[in-house]
This record gives sequence, C-alpha cells and structure tokens, in this order.
Amino acid sequence: MTSKHTFEENSDPLAKLDYNPLLDSILEALKNNNIFKFSPDGNRLLISAYKIAYEIATKKENLPANPLTQTMGIRAATVNFSSETEFYSKIQAIRDELKEQLDTAGGENQTKARVENLCTELSQFNSDKAALPFNYPFTTNHTFRSQRLIIENSLAERKGTGTQSVIKAHHLNVRFEGLSQFDEKLSASLKAYIDTIASPDSEDWEELNDLLVNISNQDKEKTSEITELRKIVDTESLPRLLRDIKIEYLEYLRNECAKTNLSKTNALGFECLETLIARLQIFSNYIDNPELDEAHYEVTYLKATVNLQTAFSQANAFDMLPIIPDYEGVIGESIDKDRGIKEFNLGLRLKLNGAVNAYNEDSALDYYMTEIDPNSQRHKDQLNDPARAKNFKIKVLKIACLYYFIFAVDENGKIPDKSFNPIEKFESDVLSKLKPDAIIDDPKATDTQVRDLLCQIKNSLLNQKGWQVITKLDALKNLLQSFLKKREILDPFSKSVQICINKSLLQKTPAKILNSRSFFSLDLNQEDQLKAKTKAREALAYIEVKPPEVNPESLTSLAVTFTFDDVRYFTDGEQQEFAMKHDISGIKAMPVVFAPQQVKYTTNNQGVTTEEWDYHPIYKQYFNNKKVIIIPYRYQNLRENIFNNIQSPEARIYRQVFTILTYLCLSICREQIADKLFIPIFRFHFSDITDTTEDEEFLNSLTKALAHIIRRDCLADAQGLNIKKFGIPDESFKFRVQQALSSMYSLVPKKFKFQSGYEPQLDKLAIIVVSSWLSDAVWDEKDRATRRSNIYGEIILINKVSDTVIKIEPFKTFSDNEKHYRMYKEPTIVSDEITKLYQQDYRHILYIAKAPYTRSLGLTQFESDPESLFFMSQDVIKYLKQGKPDIKLYPVFMDTYPAINLTSGKVDSFYIPDIEELAKLSVDKSQKTRVFLNLFTGRSVDKKRTFFNSVVCYSTLLNIYDPSDTKDIMMGLLDKDSTLQQTILQYITLFHFSRYEVNRNIAFKLNPYSKLIGDEGIGTVSTFTYTNRNVKFNNLAFLTSIRSALYDKK
Repeated sequence: MTSKHTFEENSDPLAKLDYNPLLDSILEALKNNNIFKFSPDGNRLLISAYKIAYEIATKKENLPANPLTQTMGIRAATVNFSSETEFYSKIQAIRDELKEQLDTAGGENQTKARVENLCTELSQFNSDKAALPFNYPFTTNHTFRSQRLIIENSLAERKGTGTQSVIKAHHLNVRFEGLSQFDEKLSASLKAYIDTIASPDSEDWEELNDLLVNISNQDKEKTSEITELRKIVDTESLPRLLRDIKIEYLEYLRNECAKTNLSKTNALGFECLETLIARLQIFSNYIDNPELDEAHYEVTYLKATVNLQTAFSQANAFDMLPIIPDYEGVIGESIDKDRGIKEFNLGLRLKLNGAVNAYNEDSALDYYMTEIDPNSQRHKDQLNDPARAKNFKIKVLKIACLYYFIFAVDENGKIPDKSFNPIEKFESDVLSKLKPDAIIDDPKATDTQVRDLLCQIKNSLLNQKGWQVITKLDALKNLLQSFLKKREILDPFSKSVQICINKSLLQKTPAKILNSRSFFSLDLNQEDQLKAKTKAREALAYIEVKPPEVNPESLTSLAVTFTFDDVRYFTDGEQQEFAMKHDISGIKAMPVVFAPQQVKYTTNNQGVTTEEWDYHPIYKQYFNNKKVIIIPYRYQNLRENIFNNIQSPEARIYRQVFTILTYLCLSICREQIADKLFIPIFRFHFSDITDTTEDEEFLNSLTKALAHIIRRDCLADAQGLNIKKFGIPDESFKFRVQQALSSMYSLVPKKFKFQSGYEPQLDKLAIIVVSSWLSDAVWDEKDRATRRSNIYGEIILINKVSDTVIKIEPFKTFSDNEKHYRMYKEPTIVSDEITKLYQQDYRHILYIAKAPYTRSLGLTQFESDPESLFFMSQDVIKYLKQGKPDIKLYPVFMDTYPAINLTSGKVDSFYIPDIEELAKLSVDKSQKTRVFLNLFTGRSVDKKRTFFNSVVCYSTLLNIYDPSDTKDIMMGLLDKDSTLQQTILQYITLFHFSRYEVNRNIAFKLNPYSKLIGDEGIGTVSTFTYTNRNVKFNNLAFLTSIRSALYDKK
C-alpha cells in the first residue's frame, strides 16, 4: 500500500532545490579563511562573512550551480529540498568548521571566556539620554493617562454636540444585495440573449441552449467560464465600486463645505475641489466608454504597453494623485446568506499631497514628477533594473496620462478649469504620442518623442507660471484640512447604485459562440494562472457602476447602497493612570554591528595610486573601542559587482552565502553565553531611503530576519540608522539616533504600576501572534494545497508581580516551514508553543492572527474552506486545545482605521472597551465577528507627514466554535461586567505602551504587530526575486531550515 508521504512526494509539483554545490563552495572557502578574528584587546570580534560570500559570488569560473533548475511555472522556491537530509548534514558540517575556527581564534579553552568578554551588562548602558553607541535612559520612569470614550454616529441617538467631541472619523458602509440571485439572473440573461441573436427553435437556437446547459452543468462540477466570471464579480466588484466612491466622497465633502463660509474665504481651494470632482468624473466616463475599442486605450513606453481602460478600472486607479480619498482598515464585514446581503465597513481618509519621506520628496507631486522625469537619476535607475523596468514603465505611463488629464487647463484662458473638458487636448497632445507606431518605422524617434512629452508634462505641472498646479494644490489642501477640523457634525449621506456586467462582454453572433464554445468575447477559462489573471484584469473594463434603474445593456447586476457617516467620540469621565519603567536586571548585551567600509585612494610622491579600505567615520567614532561583534562589508563593491543586477547569479550566491555565514557565526557565539542575553543588531544607511540601493535593502531584510530567528533562543532586535548627515551639525540626526535607540530597546521587558486604585485579576496571560508567508509554490491554483509557507510568530508574556504591578516581557519568536494543507488545519509549531506555555501554567492565551476579511462578496467562498479563516478556523482552534481542557484560547484580530484628533494632546491615549458602544461602528447580523476594543493615541501626529491619526480596532470571532469556546470568548473579551474581561483589555492596552518608543511623537505603539503582520511584516521584507522569471525566495524560511539543521533535527 502506498503511504500518504510517498504519494505527496511523487505528486509534489513544487520545484526541487539542491543546495549541495553552494554549501560545498562554502566549506571549500572556509578551508583557506579563518572567518573569526579577535582584536588585540579582546573587546571586538571580527566576522569576515562578507569576504567569503563576495569571493564565492565573484568567481570568474566555477560559480556554484543554481539550486533551482526549474523556473517555468514556478512562483516561489526556497526550502523544498531535493534531499533535506543532505542539506541538514552540510549545514552541520559548516557549523562544525566554524566552531573549530572560533576555538582557534579564541585560543585553547578560552572561547567561552573570550565571547563572554564581548558582553556588557545592560545597566552599564544606562544614561540620562539616548546617545550612540548604546546609551539609553533605562531608569527613567514614565507616566501615562488613558481616557475612556463613547461613540455617536448615525446608528446612535445624537446627544453630544460637535464642539464637545474629541475625535472624529468618517466611515463608509457598503451594502450589496441580491447575491443569492446572482447565478439565476445570469442564466436568465444568457437565455434571453440567445433569443435575441437566434430565432426560436432554429438549429443555432437549440445548439446555443444546449451549450448553455452544458456550461451550467460543468459549472457545478468543475471550473467553467461562468465560474470564472463569478470569481471576477466576487473579488472585483467592491474594488471597482470603491474607485467611483472616491469621487462620491469628494462630492459629499464639497456639498457640506458649501454650507460653510470656507467656500468664500478660500474660493480658490473650493474651485479646485469642484474641478477635481469634474475631472475625475470625465476621466471615469472616458475610461469606461463602450464606444471606444481596446486599441484606442493602448499606450507604450520603451516597448512596455498598458491598456488604460484596464489599468484605471481598479480601486487604486486614482491613488497616484496628490490629493485623493483613500480607504484604510476594515472595521467590519457581515453577511446574511439567507437574504443574499453582505456589508463592508471601511475607514476613510484623504491623501493631502504629503511629504514622501522615504524618497526625500517634499510632496507627492514632487515624488511623481521625479518618477516620470526621464532625466532624473531615479527614473534612469529603475529603467536599468531588469526586475523593475517593465512595471516602472507602466507606472510612468499611468502617472503621465492621469496627471495630464486631471491638471490640464485651457491654454487660451477662456474656459474655467472646472468647466474645461481635456479629452480632445489629451488625445492630440498625449495619447497620439504614446502609441507604439506614433512615428512610423522609427522606434527611436518614437521613444525620443515620448521622453520629450514626459518632460513637457512634468514642466507644465511644476511651472508656476503655467498651470499653477502647486498653488492650486496648496489651496485645496488648506480648504480640506480647515473643513475637516471643523467640529460641526455632518449629516450621513446614502446613495444607491448597481454593479453591472456590460453585455459587450458577450460574443456577437451564434457562429462565434458555437465555434469558440464560449458566450464571452474574453476567454476567461484559462489553465495558465498568469493568463487567467490577465484576462480577469481585462474583464474589469466590463464591470460598471450605474444608477439603480433598468439597464438594457446589463447582463446581470447587484444592488448596492453606500453610506458616508460622520462618527464622533466623546469623553466618558473614566480615566486610568499608570507608570512604566524598564526591567533590565540580569540582562547582558552582546552588540552586533554591520560596519560599512569605504575605499580611499591615495597617491604618493611618485604618482602611484593605491587603494585602501577603511571603516566609515561613524564606526570609528562610536564603536571602534567598544565591546562589539563586527561584521564588515564593502558596500561600494556590492553595488558595482553584486547588486548591479539583483537577479544575477552573483546576487543570489552572495545573499545565500552571507545569510548562512552570519547566522551560523552569531548562533555559535550566542551558544557560549549562559546568562540572559540581548543581541542588538545595528546597521547603517547612507541615504533617506532604506531601500535606495539593493545592498541596503538586502541588509535591512537580512538583519530583521536574523533578529527574528535569533529571538527563538534569546532577546534580539535589529535597527537601522540613517547616517546621511553624520558629521554635519544637525538636530535631525540627533533625533534619528534617539528614534533608533528607542526602537532598538522597545523589546526590553517593562513593568507597569496602576496608580488609580485598579488591581488586575489575572496572574498570567500569554499573547501569541501568528502569520505566514509563501516560500515554495507554482502558479497553478489547483496545486494550492501543496504549497509551502513559513509560519512564524511571537510570544509575549504578561505576569502579575504584585497587586498593582505587572511585567510585560517579549518571550520568544518561532518559525517553521509547513505545507498549506497542514498549516490551516494543524499548525504544529503553534501547537508546540502553546503546549510549552500550558506546562508553565499559562491558561489564558490571546491568539492574534491575520484578520479574516477578504473584501470579496462570498459568491465563491465556502465556510468549509480552511483558508477562509486562516489560522482561526474551528479545526485549528480544536487542534491547538487538544489535551488542554482548561485552557482559554481567545482568537483575536486587529486592524486600524483613520481618525482626526481634535484635542491638544493632554491625554496619552483613549480607549473604548464596551462592545455595546463598539457595535455602533459595525453591526454583524450573522453574529460572527464582534469588535471589543478600540485604542486611540492622544498625541498629535507629525503634521508634515500626515493629517490623520490611526485607531486600533480589536475584534474576535463568535458563534463559529464549540459552545465552550464561545463561552470563553464571551467571558474573556465581551462581557463588560467580567473582571477577567476588564483585566485582559487593560493588559492589551499596556502591551501597546510596552512597545512605546519614548522619543517618538506618539503615546503608544499603534501597531505592535507590524513586524509580523502586514506590508512591513518580516515575511514580506524577507522575500526577494532571484531569477529572470521573478521566482520568489523567502530568506526567513531559508533561515528557519538552517536553524532546524542545528537544533531541531538530531
């Protein structure tokens, strides 16, 4: 009988990776190089990982073979080894060689003492202020106040006045109806269409009806074109609608603003608002025009082509504009399957032409103009990057077309901006010049013409004597900010529309339908997933938003109602006060510094020039005489010879070898220390962009991944410091140092003392945060279950020290590589960690994972789908609780939404712990999700960066688990009269303060899970492409397997 394991191996479609040649090269290189070297005084340990990695990667001949031999159809390839046993064996061999080298460098029987000498009691870094290299005010006490709030919106009776509110937010509710009738209406429409193109009872009519029956039957059993259309409607209806709702929101603000005196005191800003609305409406109608064929919308830049109709049919179509509404956070979703209704509640904010700090741009307008400027260095660099060039060209085309259309003016000055229709001017001045054959038989001339056009658009937008865009944007920004600061409460506004599929999607004749065996002009039923996604994007052009009336051009439709609501928050009298201090007793630090070296050229009296490498001045000034582990690297060599092509064999080899060596070396050093250890990892950046160059981007990624893996065994964190202005008297550099050190030490344990008479009622609480990121996959969705992902997370312990004092301590991280079919049913690593906590008497565990929100309508997703709830499915919760009858596991997810703080910052934070209050934000009629806590910062935000604050929104799942689990959730999270619930919510609040970065202008860490979940999570930043087919490599998954070779596999 064939075992399940054998079947899995034989049917595994994932790419196999053979790292033997690479690992053999490392072993060979180590024979000739001792990677460790202690300084003469024994206070510094040099690790020459760069030297070996660079040497292996730049061999002129005999480069190690690529572990990945198959790239066609491969999406990601990292840890699906051809032989796991051989990989582990060779990693162990490298580790053993490195151990011998450390012993040699340390001297006979001196290794442990030499490494211990590199450590410093954390208390010795205590200082009255944060300063390089490692000084920090650990003994300073910090006190905080937190104020309780209540909510008023359109769902609640208005009691307070706008002048009394302390926080305001605008929310969007979108309600879809008719979901349960979708299939029926589509089938009826297709039958009716057959009657219009073929005579009843004719041969064509009968064949068309037979075909429809066959497709409908096929749809019940396997994928059909109807299945694919349903998927597109399911996933793209809300995003498509959200594009148009942005215009509606601006119209809502315009109408309310017109009721104030701002339309007169800032007449230019008000006119600019009206102009923006008018242009967006004209642009949307132009893009959606069914009278124009696809070729009309195609534009090209340097052989990269994009269809504007497809590109601007998505929710983010207008996001590149400097001032535009945006959606942030899902406050709630609810579905009523019996009535075919689904609702979404989203947060609303405005992008207000803010600074783009990452690129040192003063405004979004400046950033996008630099992007399209063919003479800018950033533009040139991205064109020269094979991995980014195509997408960048498409981005340039979209920016150029959108900005021209929105900001063009009547050059004769006769037509006011808000009345000017730019279509004719756009088509003659822009569209015609972006065609592939704009200059017949002369591609070079066409490219030159496009470059000239991009320069003209940039100059028109930035030239204050021309279109005066900067002046207009400043006036519009001032108008919107002034209006949003007003405390008057706005009336809610609702509007009904319908999402339609235009009949132009259908083939026009019976012959075409029968010959292709398809009713649709687009072949939606694609085996190749890349082609399927392309066709889905093209299909977006057929999704329309129309008034709620009979539409003869509609194939099928869904009724939609959306509502804008002005939500207000008022103080409720109750306050909490508490004090915080660091607990550094018994902790030793073993600092690690990735030290950049730069080349210097000197010429002697004979005119001979020599090359000399030296450390950057910041290292020599602050770190050269300290107890540290130094990992030097020559960044100029990396930029010129390794990362000049990030998908080259050299870049792949360097990344993998440097990763292996740095982790193994640091791990070996860590093993020598028996004390409670903290490893702070410092890196430096040479510009305002953390990823301005690929070498810096890789180092940023690697150090974060190293910190996560090392934290499985001791406390560790990674931090970067921008040293662009080092050596120049500059207050901003001092502030960056303070920020960096505050962030670095945010993981140090802290104690909190309640000062308002409150006594917590729970001795032990553990917080487990879980996430995952893809490591090995093919593009074919049918093989989804065979994918591998890296499942990772963090554990935080909260322990009651006395009646009024608790200690919050980052306990450890975890990670493992698992197949998808196991990960969403039986996540072994999570179960193992919970078992260990259980054995340490932790009975209450907050289980925090990715929010199970999808922004889809639920037309194709089934409750039986284990991935529909990610790590919070009923199967997972049952599995995690096996053998632990008295454990209380609380499934929790978190999101944020925008708000405006109307106070002066006298309170450090605000909170709403009452589910009845929070139900006003989002009512889930299915009773499956409940919001149970909102947290707000009480401090002002950096006005140069953003106008909005963020609100942290905690929710849980209900009525999908066993009754006993539901009872636990009710008692621990939802029952406001329960002392357990009150304590757990206090602990969550204090956890945010524990990640408080003292020198930042916020009261608490708004998202203490950002290193794990979201766009900046460790899985995201650890992934890069490493072949010309953009195959993904997950470095955290790679490090996870390396660590497993050392500690998990005996």
